[in-house]
Amino acid sequence: MPLLGIDSYTLRSTKWNAFQYLDHIASLGLNNIQFSEFPHLHPDYKTATDESFWKKVRAHAERLGIRLEMGTWGVCPTSRSFRASYGTPEEQLGLAIRAASVLGATAVRCVIGNEPERKENGPVEKHIDAMVRLCRNLRDQCLRAGVKIAIENHKDLRAEEMKHLIEQAGPDYVGSCLDTGNPILVLEDPLQTVEILAPYAVTSHFRDSALWPHESGAVFQWTALGDGNIGIGRVIQAFRQRCPNAALNLEIITGRPPAILPYFEPDYWKGFEKVKASDFARFHALAKPHAGVPPHNPNDPEFQKTDLNRSLTWLRSSG
Repeated sequence: MPLLGIDSYTLRSTKWNAFQYLDHIASLGLNNIQFSEFPHLHPDYKTATDESFWKKVRAHAERLGIRLEMGTWGVCPTSRSFRASYGTPEEQLGLAIRAASVLGATAVRCVIGNEPERKENGPVEKHIDAMVRLCRNLRDQCLRAGVKIAIENHKDLRAEEMKHLIEQAGPDYVGSCLDTGNPILVLEDPLQTVEILAPYAVTSHFRDSALWPHESGAVFQWTALGDGNIGIGRVIQAFRQRCPNAALNLEIITGRPPAILPYFEPDYWKGFEKVKASDFARFHALAKPHAGVPPHNPNDPEFQKTDLNRSLTWLRSSG
């Protein structure tokens, strides 16, 4: 049976614990969930990182027939997103790997950082090198636990750069958490992201996007599935064909206002100097007239539930 689920960030504003998440997705007929950060297991960090709690979560998931994935936040020491107060990079990612092992999960999502890692905190190569070193330090733990590190393309790396990172670290224990919303922020067609990263994908985040022309470049907005114009149906089809064993997790992030990508301005290209003209042309061709989606409170839990439900309805009706 294909794995269809959510990244817990989709319903982040509910402040639920793992049991509430599991009961809810069971009611939606889903069979996979990625707890992408420890607070989504439980709002109390001490409880969320307690092994006895993990065992209870696993037991409840098994009763419901739901597969689990684990995750954590930015673990790259050179990134501005790294939070040293939670320990060293090895300690933070190592804790998530241990949690995954107890939960029966085979993937741990993590990120390098965010948009600054390409620009003012660049070059991006230094973060790739730091992440490769971190992964190698945890290789033995991953192999013993049967857990793969799944690095998300998180508005920082383009697909070719992520492929290079995974190959340098070792694809026997490092893979991709393939996100389809973030490529827009690095001027990449999400379908190309799938084409490049599919051999390495162990899990995913799916959401739709709208992209339309602007005098400075383009305007983009993340949307529920079916509300965008980038051809998300083709992206989903390609993922399912090329990654039949990886979960298709919905990470629906909506409610935010449109934002400009001013790529017609020369200064914008700092951090993107190596992008091939053919790849950029493919991305630019996605920008087509679109009215955008009226913004609402992105932190409203009821809106988050509604847009998840709409996305599931669209996905199931589209085949």
